Amino acid sequence: MWQELSDRITTWLVKRHLTSCGENLRARNPGEFFLGKGAEIHIGNNVLLERKVRISLGDNARVYIGDNTYLGDYTNVLAVKEVSIGRGCAISWHVLFMDTSSHPLGFAGEEPVTKIEPIRVEDHVWIGCRAVILKGVTVGEGSIIANNAVVTKDVPPRTMVAGNPARVIKEDVIWE
Repeated sequence: MWQELSDRITTWLVKRHLTSCGENLRARNPGEFFLGKGAEIHIGNNVLLERKVRISLGDNARVYIGDNTYLGDYTNVLAVKEVSIGRGCAISWHVLFMDTSSHPLGFAGEEPVTKIEPIRVEDHVWIGCRAVILKGVTVGEGSIIANNAVVTKDVPPRTMVAGNPARVIKEDVIWE
């Protein structure tokens, strides 16, 4: 009973930060939300945000979380432009999404620039604990990202990737 009451209060606290929210959001605690000017967070139906989920958005950035998706404890979403997580995704704990390099960087005489590219996680993706999904990546439908993987390039649909940098280790994977 206490957990149910606590979930209701913390869900109400989280909803104050959202631009749109479907039915049956459950937020296990308020987590941390940092929203720049004009930033938007859109959450679908039946989403569960576990303890201490952190969502940080720059000015005019967007975060989309699809229906029936789960974000585990201490997941961190950092969006300067856009992070989109599809429907039916299972995101484990301590996962980091970061659509920016965060600092200007250049090589061999290049002008240092901060690189910013959106992240897209398609439907029914499973991401293991402590994985890192970096800027510009699209994770294909039905894929699995192994624990501790650092994803720097697109992941084809229905594949499993692992390692740093992540590489395909299995194809035609199916998970429930």
